[in-house]
Amino acid sequence: MYKDSQFYSILIVKLSSLGDIIQSLHVINYLQDKFPHSAIDWAASEQWIDAVKLHPGVRRVIPIDLRYKTKSWAALRKTEYDLLFDLQGNCKSGLVTLCAKAKKKVGFGWRTAREWPNVLATHRRFTLSKAQNMRLFYLELLQRFFDDTKPYATQSLPRSTEAPFPLPAGPCVMVCPGSKWPNKQLSAAVLGAFLSRIAEKDNPLFLLLWGSEREREYCAEMEKCYPIRSMPVDKLPISAWHRLMQQVDFLIAVDSSAIHLCGTTATPTFSIFGPTQAHIFKPLGTQHGSIQGKCPYRQIFEKQCPILRTCPTGACMKNLSVEEIFSAFQEWQSDINTTLSSNFASKIGFTDPLQTLSEADDLNRRVFQRS
Repeated sequence: MYKDSQFYSILIVKLSSLGDIIQSLHVINYLQDKFPHSAIDWAASEQWIDAVKLHPGVRRVIPIDLRYKTKSWAALRKTEYDLLFDLQGNCKSGLVTLCAKAKKKVGFGWRTAREWPNVLATHRRFTLSKAQNMRLFYLELLQRFFDDTKPYATQSLPRSTEAPFPLPAGPCVMVCPGSKWPNKQLSAAVLGAFLSRIAEKDNPLFLLLWGSEREREYCAEMEKCYPIRSMPVDKLPISAWHRLMQQVDFLIAVDSSAIHLCGTTATPTFSIFGPTQAHIFKPLGTQHGSIQGKCPYRQIFEKQCPILRTCPTGACMKNLSVEEIFSAFQEWQSDINTTLSSNFASKIGFTDPLQTLSEADDLNRRVFQRS
């Protein structure tokens, strides 16, 4: 019904969290391809506006702080939009959607929305399968509205060649071991032993990134258990973090915003999952590998374990052995036909739809110079 219409002003409502916002940024590319002359704004919680600003296709980010409703509502109602998409699906985003001025408001059906009162704020609602990767999940809402059945490849953000600080020669691996939820983390001893197995062959520099004091202590404990060639990196602004990710050979992380952010680059990732499903949250593409821990308590879940926050043992992660993780890592390396000392960019750079041939050649030369 709406596939031939023109929409010149569009608002995306996706308030949080950091990882969820990053996983939905590619809908901007889809809208720009469909409506090249449209202006796209994004409403996000104030603490996450820098994540949205990573995408150059966003005209304006509207900070939402429900503690100061008058200020937020004034900014929200400044523009009347042709179209609004609520990608959050909960009560908070429903309140924002309700207060925004838009001719058409699109969101999830009551079976799909996180909190059913959200459906009261939208005009068109769609029931989607939750058993699909989150990037495709967000994209499907837009495609269903436009009655668009054509496959659409999710795209990376534009590449930056400027690192936040100089990197030494040789292979570099970024390691982001932290998570908001401890049950998503490996034990420091197991992660340290896994990294030491990788170091036996190629001896890369491991960049250890942390975002809290608890994560800093975790990294220090890991280094103490297994001395590796490493460099701690304090918490970076997200734009600098994103630039640094584009300069390393690959990323190792648990299910966290780190793998989602790296998924917007051409850099490969290897991630460890337990209380969340890898096929739902892992970045798309063969350059992104993972291992899935098993629950000894036979919990069955579609996306996230119902006792993620309360499980007293976190056994799905803590029971993973070094041998299991390293075996999955080697299988991933074999699948993408590369090794740490090889040039990752030359083998997978062309999977990035935004990367031109000259950019790939430049990345090719840069990695060979460091290795």
